[in-house]
Amino acid sequence: MDRIETSLAEYKGWIKKLGISTVSDVNRIIRDGRVSWLVNVSEIWHEQNISEIAKAIQSNCAQKRLIFISGPSSSGKTTFATRLQLHLRVLGISAVSISLDDYYINNEAMPKNRDGKPDFEALEAIDYMRFNENVRDLVSGKEAVLPVYNFGKHPNSERKVRLKDDEVIIVEGIHGLNEKLAANIPNENKYKIYCSALTALSMDDGTRIKSRTNRLIRRLIRDYYFRNSSYSFTLSLWPHVEEGAVKNIYPYTDTADIIFNSSLLYEPAVYRQYLGKIFKDVPKDDENYEIICGLLNIVNSFEHIESEIVPRTSLMREFIGGSSLNED
Repeated sequence: MDRIETSLAEYKGWIKKLGISTVSDVNRIIRDGRVSWLVNVSEIWHEQNISEIAKAIQSNCAQKRLIFISGPSSSGKTTFATRLQLHLRVLGISAVSISLDDYYINNEAMPKNRDGKPDFEALEAIDYMRFNENVRDLVSGKEAVLPVYNFGKHPNSERKVRLKDDEVIIVEGIHGLNEKLAANIPNENKYKIYCSALTALSMDDGTRIKSRTNRLIRRLIRDYYFRNSSYSFTLSLWPHVEEGAVKNIYPYTDTADIIFNSSLLYEPAVYRQYLGKIFKDVPKDDENYEIICGLLNIVNSFEHIESEIVPRTSLMREFIGGSSLNED
């Protein structure tokens, strides 16, 4: 059994102890007026897991100063990284945060996918040589000039950073487990985390809700409401996004020190209202009609939960908005 299967099996065992395995189990809890319990137990499960990861880092932070967070699109890596940073701060550990997105090269030099379009999923889409140099300088106590992505314009902005003796570096991005990213730093100085939404709930007919489907729903909502992207645009990109994950992320999952499961038991019930609005007037001759019907069938199988009950620190807020984690 590989690392992902092991993590998923542990998650299934946990929700089984809660008496939850299917959509009907979730709906029963909602109809019984126990929505707050469902939300709280899901969120506290996340909190406990993040706390355990922070304590594992604390136990060896003098040596493992580079913390890599990787995972496929819409896994909640950004929110997880922010919450981990807060947990570390509670333990007296400060962290410098670096996003690999800041290392995207200018558009003209961007590698192309099989359709001739910019391949943002490729390792070559980021300046990993500069990243290597920056990290090496930071770990050795030198000041490093880090890029700040300027949305394809060249050159990027920059920021100067120097690592304090008691600080660690948190690196977030899809290529976080790739050895090329910090080839100059020994593995014993790295702590690697794989983050993904490993769903374990099944539909009432026994069909498991796929993790990939959960992530697609998350991305559709975020793109539509906060990135001004149509559902058709997101769906057209999705195959390339997943191909990038197969090539650049999944081969390295077994190198992770730990896996963080970002799924939440109640999230499909919240997404129902958002997806319903996105797909409100989709015609039957839409090329994505079958996919859309499949997604709606999943979320509409859940009793509705209002988004107001979602805590402002929840990982779900990365996709539906309203997070307080970006507030100073």
